[in-house]
Amino acid sequence: MWFMSKNMQWRLSNPFGMILVLSLTLTVAPVFASTDVKKNQQKQNLDEIRANQPNLSQHQGRQPVAEIYRHSLLGFTLVAPPGSQIEDRGEGKPVLIRSQKGFAVNVQAGIARPDIPLNRMSALLEPRYLGEGKPWSARGPEREMRVSGMPAHEVQYTGTNARARVIVARGQKYDYVLIFMAPHHQYVKLNHEFDWVLQQFKPNALDLVPVKSVTPYISKTSNPKSVSTNILRPISPSSKFNSGLMRSQRFSELQLGYEIQYPVDWEFNKRGQTSTIFSGKKGTLAHAAIIGVQNIQPIGARNGNDAAKRAFNQMRDSIGNAVRDLTIHSDTEWIYQRDGHRLPGRQVMVSYTHDGESFRKHMIIIARPKGTVAHVWSFTAPEKQFAAFQPIASDMLSSWKILLAKVH
Repeated sequence: MWFMSKNMQWRLSNPFGMILVLSLTLTVAPVFASTDVKKNQQKQNLDEIRANQPNLSQHQGRQPVAEIYRHSLLGFTLVAPPGSQIEDRGEGKPVLIRSQKGFAVNVQAGIARPDIPLNRMSALLEPRYLGEGKPWSARGPEREMRVSGMPAHEVQYTGTNARARVIVARGQKYDYVLIFMAPHHQYVKLNHEFDWVLQQFKPNALDLVPVKSVTPYISKTSNPKSVSTNILRPISPSSKFNSGLMRSQRFSELQLGYEIQYPVDWEFNKRGQTSTIFSGKKGTLAHAAIIGVQNIQPIGARNGNDAAKRAFNQMRDSIGNAVRDLTIHSDTEWIYQRDGHRLPGRQVMVSYTHDGESFRKHMIIIARPKGTVAHVWSFTAPEKQFAAFQPIASDMLSSWKILLAKVH
């Protein structure tokens, strides 16, 4: 069997490590040194796994002997089916399940990245591993699913000698990447083995703990139909622009206190001294999508946090006075974290009607650490086109960098 040759074992396992470490940047770091998992939760997880082991007995003709592994730093539990071995190759490297039957499973985890939608995570692998002369030659079916109660997204890939299933599951604390690979002639037959691994997989206990809610910035005069208060996790500078999947250009003006990347075929327009609008060129579909960045210095603000609160109320009231049927769908705390800086803010999702057309707007307000200036980032598009342009908006948001020099 080609998979079991020494050379092919290396060819199969080595790309996994490169994929997860280089492309997804989910490398284990010392910050994971404390697992915070209670012993009774660990014991319950292991008891549940052992109770489920007989599920494979019909394939073995005898009581199966499964190997149970728990990651000492990240706190997740993995089970290898009978006839398989688990290899922990050290800090920062994926854990490997290698089976005598001819398949392999790689698992790695890192801090959750809610700024990147689950259905786009696997795309981060493709520049390096999908295409002519690369391990994968075609992207196949994909689907939404759940793994141990966590939302997940699966994409299948086909290569010259093998096929792969790439699953990314998102918990409250960690993202998990599980990759199954098997030769073409055994892929369908061995799929049930991977399904069993997924059924036995247990994430860190903190991944299933609800996020604590916070009080939104809503004035007494507002009347939102629906308000959500879940805390969103910090963003990261990596994006589709940085990965090379989309050509971009950079807008940067020190006096405005930020820089941001935008698609090379988009353009920007300055509206006054402190407001910049980015959109597709006139005559293109992308012209309907508008990304705006504005600096607001509210009168009477005492500090940055007060400025952000006042800027939020000012923007909400301004929109409410100009449109009809304003609905606040969510209002949550939002944290900017980059280059060692952590800035508090808020994010709001609203919809409204203007000139007979329905629109949706996503706003983020960030307080600067010094002074009374607040930055407001927003994405606006017609309701019917909002989802189509949201990936570009997310990439621009991920590229947004606050320059912490003096802002004029």
